[in-house]
Amino acid sequence: MRFDLEYGFNNQSLPKFEEYEIKVVNNIKYVVPKFDSNSYMNYGLISFDDYEENDKPLIDFINLGKLSLENEKEIDSLLLDFVNQYGLLGLIHNLPVNRYYTLDKKVLLKEFNNVTGKEYYDCFNTMDIIDYFKIFFPTASKEEIKELIEKSNKLICQHSMEKFITPDLNELYYKNEKYYEQVDMIVNYAQTLYNILKELKKEKGENIQHSLIEKLESNHIRTNLEFNGITIHVRSLKEYIDEDFKLFAIEEKKYLKLCKHCGKAFTASNPKTEYDTFSCKNQENVYKSRARNK
Repeated sequence: MRFDLEYGFNNQSLPKFEEYEIKVVNNIKYVVPKFDSNSYMNYGLISFDDYEENDKPLIDFINLGKLSLENEKEIDSLLLDFVNQYGLLGLIHNLPVNRYYTLDKKVLLKEFNNVTGKEYYDCFNTMDIIDYFKIFFPTASKEEIKELIEKSNKLICQHSMEKFITPDLNELYYKNEKYYEQVDMIVNYAQTLYNILKELKKEKGENIQHSLIEKLESNHIRTNLEFNGITIHVRSLKEYIDEDFKLFAIEEKKYLKLCKHCGKAFTASNPKTEYDTFSCKNQENVYKSRARNK
């Protein structure tokens, strides 16, 4: 299995300074880029070159969900730790059912679309394209959004091959200083993934909440059968995390698990492995020993 990543990040070169901050706009919390003479040169120039078979972003995202559920007061700092290491999720691509949504006047949103950032809606919804862009460009004027959409459509029409479209669109959006993502959208999805993993790891005989698992859906993921296996084409960090999660859910050689002691997500080559570290295993043994002595 190989990922052909049309946009993403290179976790080998982590930022040496904080590139993002939390900002409130119209009573909604957003993760926003810090633009200065240094960060502007790096922000948005992200590469997937060394990203193949890298499960760390997935693990860190699931654990963001876990820790944010346990430490509500620390959500902002936990989120910034993740985003400053990996970047924003690219949620603008995640919600529309129509792949090239800028070409349409209306955006058709997928089920469980989470447009408010507070809860999932089990229905199809449509939004005017200007209103949809306003979710991710809350400080941009209507004229600025129209101009952005026009530039997007020109990029789409200029390229003859689809693989050249997404990188240019991503650079147009993510290098824009007014592109924001809602805190609740990111955190709630991390919590959803963590809860889905808990459902998948239930013991036999326990009831599984299938309605929760149904929320794990991605739009427009393309796959190709090549000489060296299946190639998955994704456009954003969100799509990579989604597909990596699904692969681990069915993978036979590597297992996505929750530590029996601390509850954190980790990967293991042995299906019988129960702890993410020796420390957790030792602490669990100490607790068991004390319990027996009592």
